[in-house]
Amino acid sequence: MNEKENPNEVASEVASKVKSTLNDAIQGLKIFLINPVGGLPVFFQGLGKERALGVGIAFGIAYVVCFVFACQKFLTQFSSNSSLFNFILASAANFLSIAGASFLTRKLFRGYGSFQGDIFIAGVALVPASLLLLISSLLGITNVEIIVIVMVVAITYTILMIYTGCHKISGIPENAAALAVSVMLLLSGWLFKILILSNILPS
Repeated sequence: MNEKENPNEVASEVASKVKSTLNDAIQGLKIFLINPVGGLPVFFQGLGKERALGVGIAFGIAYVVCFVFACQKFLTQFSSNSSLFNFILASAANFLSIAGASFLTRKLFRGYGSFQGDIFIAGVALVPASLLLLISSLLGITNVEIIVIVMVVAITYTILMIYTGCHKISGIPENAAALAVSVMLLLSGWLFKILILSNILPS
């Protein structure tokens, strides 16, 4: 019979894994900002599936935090009574929708990736949106011109990351990868709608 693990050892191991994942995410963020196309598959392969899964989830959590922060800041100006819980669920549903769309797109186009890759792609695809939300909330609505510029950059980076993820990580052939991007975006919107209508999110 195995002895029970020491709670301190378990806590230390968890803390170590969290620290390692955060370091990986920070390293990935630096790579994506400089080289989102060539750096993405190299970074994924260097991490391995388990660490890539952790990084994808970390970026997903970062998106939820940025989304909630931005919504709370903007809607407070309009005396909105929207629930914090609703914001968390909506942003989490968006992350899950993209992950699900990546999985379905990979199967549809007969890619050879993995579910860890799908989570990773969903996380990195939301990095530009996370930065956009954070920058917009800090600048405020009065700096709309700067926000629009950042938005264009964010959209461009998102499409590039999804394309690279579809081709280099999900293993979708290059001649079908461009179409796969469109399919994945449409599927993510459809899945998000399903989550809303199935009452996973409160009305």
